[in-house]
Amino acid sequence: MRVEIRDDSVSIDGYVNAVERESKVLRDRQGGSFVERIKAGAFSRALSRAKRRSYDVKVLLNHDHSRELTSTHEATTKIYEDTIGLRCQCEIRDAEVVELAKAGNLAGWSFGFISLRDQNIGETETKIPIREVRDLDLEEVSILDKTRIPAYNGTSIEVRDTDLDDCIEYRALDDDVEVVDSTTKSGDEPKFDNHEYENRYLAALI
Repeated sequence: MRVEIRDDSVSIDGYVNAVERESKVLRDRQGGSFVERIKAGAFSRALSRAKRRSYDVKVLLNHDHSRELTSTHEATTKIYEDTIGLRCQCEIRDAEVVELAKAGNLAGWSFGFISLRDQNIGETETKIPIREVRDLDLEEVSILDKTRIPAYNGTSIEVRDTDLDDCIEYRALDDDVEVVDSTTKSGDEPKFDNHEYENRYLAALI
């Protein structure tokens, strides 16, 4: 995640999830272990479906729906799938998030989804089932602060809404947070190299 601090806002860019890559061991609500992989194209289909339904995918703080920071309704917010995975680029003007960024207390991304189609596709070398999510509804993406430990690489949190039969699952991804303070820049620093950022992210996943 790259966080650029401006005078009264922060610009945040990062990968929420990498497709076609196995997670670390997760646990379901019954305590069973599994490894998960999200199939390439699943996020693109989810975002296209949301657009057709006029559903704005929200950017929240710590999965708190009372703390909506922005959404795909805003021109400054882009959520899309590329060859690496689900990426979010947004501008946040929330004062608390700006202060969290300045204090170095942002931890990474997470997302909430409903699996529409998944399948066990085998086992790891240690006999742990591999679950492939082939289609999903993307409910929201969240910016996590350091009170929330990114969970995608370690645990699985599943919450069933009392009014829905669908199970909303939450995943987070360990990430390095790079903070750039643009309020003090002289103007001659090198510009952000998007290609170099993508390469560093891929290298970190290995």
